Amino acid sequence: MRIIKIIFSGCAGLLLLTSAARAQYYLDAETGSVRAGHNTVKIPLKGGTRFSLTDDLRSGAEPYLRVRVGRKYGRSDLSFLAAPLTLRSKGTFDRAVAFNGKVFAAGAPTEAVYRFNSYRVKYLYEFHRSELLSLRWGGALKLRHAGITLTNPAVSTESKNTGFVPLAAFSAQYAFSPGYLLDLDIEALGAPQGRAEDFMLAISRQLRPGMRLRAGYRFLEGGSGAGEVYTFAWLHYLLVGLTWEF
Repeated sequence: MRIIKIIFSGCAGLLLLTSAARAQYYLDAETGSVRAGHNTVKIPLKGGTRFSLTDDLRSGAEPYLRVRVGRKYGRSDLSFLAAPLTLRSKGTFDRAVAFNGKVFAAGAPTEAVYRFNSYRVKYLYEFHRSELLSLRWGGALKLRHAGITLTNPAVSTESKNTGFVPLAAFSAQYAFSPGYLLDLDIEALGAPQGRAEDFMLAISRQLRPGMRLRAGYRFLEGGSGAGEVYTFAWLHYLLVGLTWEF
């Protein structure tokens, strides 16, 4: 939590110190339903059992919330995102599963809690602007705080992982009708150690000057198969969001 507070304080300081002309603050809140398409785990990579939190166990849709605060100045956009996420799975394994140094027996009722909390500092630069189309590119630094807890009546254990991930960023807005925008937002990066993608496509409508409502689809995909653990997930979001500029 301390490192999260440091990142938030640093980003807030950057936003406050920015003094360029035409600077404008904004607050963006997004909520909806998220469901795992697949979520595969093997911890540790050597000695653990590969299993699925969506096939071996069963998971349903969960509500979520993402909040972004930012400041636009000229063609630049600097923001901070907090995106906590918790998914739960329940069921029984049809075989013994070794996870994080513990063995979970087949047939025992088992519960899994999957946490993937993401905190990001993001910068975008608008390199194209016209009456109908706006294009921006930049990058983000993500702090990933992930954890998987597995519990049955006899044993319980939690695996945690925290790390920084750099991401390339791109966004586009197309004014296809008066008052309406088609919004595309992508943050992604691939490397031998793993990959991460955050993709959003939505339609937004201006409610009044400085306020827009959007609805659409988002997916998060990625994971890592290097080092001590193997985790890959594909998460599907149905979303509504509200952006307020002030």
